[in-house]
Amino acid sequence: MKDKINKAKEVILKGGVILYPTDTIWGIGCSPIIESAINKIFKIKKRNNNKLLISLVSSIEMLERYVENVPEYVLKYLFDDLPTTIVYPKVKGLNQILYGKNESIAIRLVKDNFCKALIDEINTPLISTSANISGNPFPKKFKEIDKKIINEVDYVVNFDDSMLKNSKPSRIIKVLLNGQIELIRE
Repeated sequence: MKDKINKAKEVILKGGVILYPTDTIWGIGCSPIIESAINKIFKIKKRNNNKLLISLVSSIEMLERYVENVPEYVLKYLFDDLPTTIVYPKVKGLNQILYGKNESIAIRLVKDNFCKALIDEINTPLISTSANISGNPFPKKFKEIDKKIINEVDYVVNFDDSMLKNSKPSRIIKVLLNGQIELIRE
């Protein structure tokens, strides 16, 4: 696993895009601070850049570096068995292309060992979006990933599909300014 982490780190830090297994489904990702890499993801997915991307973090401490306020009432979702992406209302220290004009950002605290180790190595969040062309079904297995995506990324992290624990996208909730949450995706 260490060789895969080192190679993925090298590609990410040079502004490349990787195809990798997350704690949910296969994803494509890059550095959240290299705009050309973020734009490459939008191009690979044929996705409108008005649609925001998810960032993965490895710890609460890393989350707090990029979110102005992590409300106490969302902590239960961070440690829930069901992978949960949380949309926070205020972001700091990341490229505006990730959060747009509304300044909110979607972040998931990962539990997957590979993802955590990679994020710790690059010492920033990791962009994560499903490894599919926008509008198409997300792939549950590597063999379902469109060959165009495989050919356009800079590195494919070679893992067995059995590493995926859920094979479905994460639940998404949004933290509202009134102290409530809104369920966006179950």
